Amino acid sequence: MRHRKLLILIIFLLVVMAVAGVVYYRMARPGRAVFLLPDGDLVVYADLAPIPFVNVGQYIDVDQLPGQSDPEYRDFIKQTNFHVERDLKTIAVSIRNPGDANPELATVFTGNFDQNGLRSYMESHSTGSESYAGKTIFSIHGPNHLARACILDSSTVVVTNTDSADAMHGIIDKASHSYSFAEASPLVRDYYSYVPFGSLGWAMLRMPQRSGSAPVAGEFNMDFLQNSVSVLSVRYTGSIRIRAEVISASEADAAKVFQAANLFVTFTKGLAGTGTGQDKDVNAAFNSVQVQQTGKSTVLSATIPQAAVQKMADRMKH
Repeated sequence: MRHRKLLILIIFLLVVMAVAGVVYYRMARPGRAVFLLPDGDLVVYADLAPIPFVNVGQYIDVDQLPGQSDPEYRDFIKQTNFHVERDLKTIAVSIRNPGDANPELATVFTGNFDQNGLRSYMESHSTGSESYAGKTIFSIHGPNHLARACILDSSTVVVTNTDSADAMHGIIDKASHSYSFAEASPLVRDYYSYVPFGSLGWAMLRMPQRSGSAPVAGEFNMDFLQNSVSVLSVRYTGSIRIRAEVISASEADAAKVFQAANLFVTFTKGLAGTGTGQDKDVNAAFNSVQVQQTGKSTVLSATIPQAAVQKMADRMKH
């Protein structure tokens, strides 16, 4: 009897380990939407699936979100029966030359789509269509560019605004077979390991070396970010954990990033004593900001307690 119980226990542990391995494997690499993206200088991903399980109404009034009262958006909902806050699961965006006035974008949406309703909507708003690899690509003229939209399947929709159809064709080609991490875009393939496990949202920004000065954000010159890749991530563990890691070309460049980040931290913590009064939760969020440098990497992190999120949301409502 003792040996039988031991055998059952061993089998149970092996099953648990196998399930945990599968879960880790799926969460430790980007999802299919990210894999489909073409290469870009900025890649952004957001997993919205957990939102329905969170009482969003305690933080924001969904009806007051930008665009909710827009007639075109309401017409879109009526024709497609698609509600962004309810049906959208993930968004993956790749942007080439994000500093340009009209950057090239490729966006992959996953969620619950009514294919017939969405197809009818696209047909009524398109100026033409193309058939490629068994898929229909709809052309929609915008104010400054031509957008292309394609329904890959019942859970995936792609939109691009590139001059050429190559980006859309490449996405359709990738979607036709099982994805391999080796086929992900170079930016994702080389830097996804810097995204913390369990992140609900992340962004990667590649800043190439430029002949002139880098862009200026507010009062801060961004020259120190040239020839680097920045990885920003957001996790929820009861509190919101924000992490930004800058991978520089050299330790000397990383030292410049560290110096600029320290200046930002000093400025941020100074706000804790001026604009937030004696609110301990909000002050704790400001005071949690930290910066560390290890070799070529500089990490800026902050933790926002749930109580602070609630208080900030209350102030926005009023």
